[in-house]
Amino acid sequence: MATAIALPRTTTIPFWRRASFRRGLTGWLFAAPILIYFTVFVFGPILASLVMMFFNWNGFGPLSQAEWVGLGNAQELFRDQKFLGSFRNTFIYAVVVVGSGVVFGLLLALVLNGVTRFVGFVRATYYLPVMLPITAMSLLWGLMYQPRYGFFNQVLTSLGLSPVGWLINPNIAILSVSLMVVWKGLGWYMVIFLAGLKAIPEEFYEAARVDGATSWQQFWRITLPLLRPTLLFVLVVTIIGSLQVFSPIFIMTQGGPANATNVVVYWVYITAFQFLRFGYATAQAVFLFLVIMVITMIQLRVFREGGLTSHY
Repeated sequence: MATAIALPRTTTIPFWRRASFRRGLTGWLFAAPILIYFTVFVFGPILASLVMMFFNWNGFGPLSQAEWVGLGNAQELFRDQKFLGSFRNTFIYAVVVVGSGVVFGLLLALVLNGVTRFVGFVRATYYLPVMLPITAMSLLWGLMYQPRYGFFNQVLTSLGLSPVGWLINPNIAILSVSLMVVWKGLGWYMVIFLAGLKAIPEEFYEAARVDGATSWQQFWRITLPLLRPTLLFVLVVTIIGSLQVFSPIFIMTQGGPANATNVVVYWVYITAFQFLRFGYATAQAVFLFLVIMVITMIQLRVFREGGLTSHY
């Protein structure tokens, strides 16, 4: 006669009592604050902007009651001469700031790379302006640019030269603002390039000197190729930042004179909060985002195809 074998009774543990669930829940609880922050202040506004750009909304009342214009705001971008002019000014500013910053920052880093005495003091001196708020620097340089009693014109007058309308001359206003930004950020360029230079093995230069290479040949054949990953980082970061310039323009010139310093982000601000055209301002901001994304992708592609992102 067959005997039935009693199998052990298995109990199913609810998922919320499992150790794996508790560990995962702990991780999500720690990540919850930053996730909530990004959802409310980053992803939420981005999604709202993508919707808002299709409406003619003045900022009052629900968006559902605003006029639907479809692609009308996007089409207006290419007919708006002030918006197109702001893009031209923005690119001029970016070229001057990024180009000058890279060139002079690299030269300064090359000089300081060979300094052996008072290294910390010299680096701290050049880096000090980087730590100062851009608002304070803009106000200070605005006073120094003052036509009659400003520091720069006082120096020119003492030398027997005519005063210059640094911020009131449409031909040089954007360059004057760029000069302040380059001066403020020069220490940042210097520190980044100096870190890249310190990472290059000294043996490469010793071997090059043994082979009779000149200083220029060492820079062109050793320094620059091995510094290209650092250069890529600097270009990507600074170009993105320059295309989004706002504070110096807002404080020093308010887009003037005669729209000579009117840049894209400042014009977005004016369109939204002065003209109350939030839908059109959002379309401008989205277009700027697309331009920055395309430029960044082109940079990465060019550097990658040229083998410039590889380290030694």
